[in-house]
Amino acid sequence: MAVSSRLSTIDPAFEKALDVMPVSERSLSVSKAVLWVAKDLGLDRQHMDMMIEQMQGSRLQALAQEFDERYFELQDLCDPDHLYCFAKARCYSAAAFLVEGDFYEAIYEAVSATNKPKKILAFLEHTE
Repeated sequence: MAVSSRLSTIDPAFEKALDVMPVSERSLSVSKAVLWVAKDLGLDRQHMDMMIEQMQGSRLQALAQEFDERYFELQDLCDPDHLYCFAKARCYSAAAFLVEGDFYEAIYEAVSATNKPKKILAFLEHTE
């Protein structure tokens, strides 16, 4: 990738892992990472996998937007659950970027959805 992505602002190791990965492997590795985040957040992993397989990017993006709106509402109310809604929004957004084939943005969103970024890096480096 010639131009730095938002992903490099988190940790250049994520971008590097995608850069050195054969293009043919990116979709599967990123999909595994996104679905792991979904499971870790308690989302319906099978339903998300189905939406990814059926290329329902607009539906995934709509879910991300719904959770973003809920995140802002709860944040305004000082409700501690606002961070959980933020994480869900990021996960759905990651899945939408995956469907669009934007693997760098998908990983950026997935990393933003979890407090276990090393687990995601392990998927990209094939150590998981």
